[in-house]
Amino acid sequence: MMLGFLLARAGVEVIVLGKHKDFLRDFRGDTIHPSTLELMHELGLLEEFLRQPHQEVRQIHVHFGAEKATIADFSHLPTHCKFIAFMPQWDF
Repeated sequence: MMLGFLLARAGVEVIVLGKHKDFLRDFRGDTIHPSTLELMHELGLLEEFLRQPHQEVRQIHVHFGAEKATIADFSHLPTHCKFIAFMPQWDF
């Protein structure tokens, strides 16, 4: 898909073939990680992506009885998006 996108953007006519006619299957993941979001920024696609309905997770916490621990904090990443985005694969 990435090659098809880059070739089409360069003016090359592209046809992408796949086994299925759509992406409406539940086995695909729905998390878009900060590194993927950074790539989307570099390709000029990030603003359009972020206009789509999605959820953002900036920290992940766990609870052990009365104790709460942060096991992931994306605020320190050297990326434009310091979060994981959740979006169904077929929308992505």
